[in-house]
Amino acid sequence: MPSKSAQHIAFFAVLLLSAGLHWYVYANLKRVLLRDYPKLGRRLAQCALALFIVMDLPFVFLYLRGSVHGELTSLTRLLIYPFSVWQTIMLMWALVLMPFSLWRKRPVYFRDIIARLRKPSSDNDEEEIALEVVTE
Repeated sequence: MPSKSAQHIAFFAVLLLSAGLHWYVYANLKRVLLRDYPKLGRRLAQCALALFIVMDLPFVFLYLRGSVHGELTSLTRLLIYPFSVWQTIMLMWALVLMPFSLWRKRPVYFRDIIARLRKPSSDNDEEEIALEVVTE
């Protein structure tokens, strides 16, 4: 069995990774809520933050699991199943949002290169469209 300090390091590493991913998903959700719902968005973002915090509370339970008595096994099942589903959904959302965030935050010079590649050269079009004026 691993030492207690190794267990603590692994637990806090998973906790920090999970918290970082959840903050990333929440920040994107908050941005969308504030953009799409100008009047109600702030309140919805606060409700979403409360939901994120409540759904991550089982981390405290997992940390204190050693001091929980055997009679509370039904409580552990009730807490851990929704928590594991929540963790899976948050990981999936983070994986889905990552390419979109990277695309949105790409450097300006990269945007210019892509715009030039997408836009056909207007010099050739102007030569073909130009009218010749003939004077008598």
